[in-house]
Amino acid sequence: MEGFSENTQLFFLILARAAGLVFVAPVLNTDSVGYRSRMMISVLLAALLYPAAVNYLPALPDTIIEYALAVLSQAFVGIVIGFFILIIFSAFQLTGEIFSMQMGISFSEVLDPQSNVSIPLLGTLKNTIGILLFLYVPFVMDGHYIPAYLHMIRALGFSFQAIPELLPNIQTLGGILLYLDQAFGIMFLTAVKIGIPLIGILFITSLMLGLLGRAAPQMNLMNMGIQLNISVGVVVLMFLIPVIVPLMLESFQVMYDRLGEMYKTWPRSGV
Repeated sequence: MEGFSENTQLFFLILARAAGLVFVAPVLNTDSVGYRSRMMISVLLAALLYPAAVNYLPALPDTIIEYALAVLSQAFVGIVIGFFILIIFSAFQLTGEIFSMQMGISFSEVLDPQSNVSIPLLGTLKNTIGILLFLYVPFVMDGHYIPAYLHMIRALGFSFQAIPELLPNIQTLGGILLYLDQAFGIMFLTAVKIGIPLIGILFITSLMLGLLGRAAPQMNLMNMGIQLNISVGVVVLMFLIPVIVPLMLESFQVMYDRLGEMYKTWPRSGV
């Protein structure tokens, strides 16, 4: 690949992984952050990580086709990292949809800028809280007390040491599928942990309405039940916010821990 300096080739490999993360990661993958802005962020991240990451990259390929495949593989690694973090926001959205169905307000949908689809109002509320936690609330991991988005950048930087290249074999594919399966399990577990208090209370409310309907069939419990579920749901949600927020923050820690485990077990060349 004459005329294409070695440093430039290595920089584009780092840029591909950074761009794969930026274009998939939560908050950055919305329409409010344009493609040019995402590329500028990717270039900035690549420039910041280059001095350290370049020492872990494998030897450069000899042909343009092999180099293009290397760029695609680096982008794929960044996409996997971003997708792991994006799954957490899917858990928040799933919890909001469950809340909306239980309260009887699932018909009230708004356009969510995070996913670019119409979701129930409480799903948007949970996503908004998740974004605020992701950007502003710090927590400790590996001795670093910083917000989740900075931990994401740390994960990207450490990935060059743990995953210098993507080996196209069955072991790599099986490992990725295994940890993606575990990530989806964390998503559903997070949704259940956040949603079970409100769901339980609304279930008791529905049970009481059912018993009341049996005791007094002449009462119009259809209209009363909708209003009661909404009122009880809003009041209970207000009291549960201080409990839900730490659980949402904990889900980021759990996912980063699982990402670190994937780094440790990632197959490497010569191993």
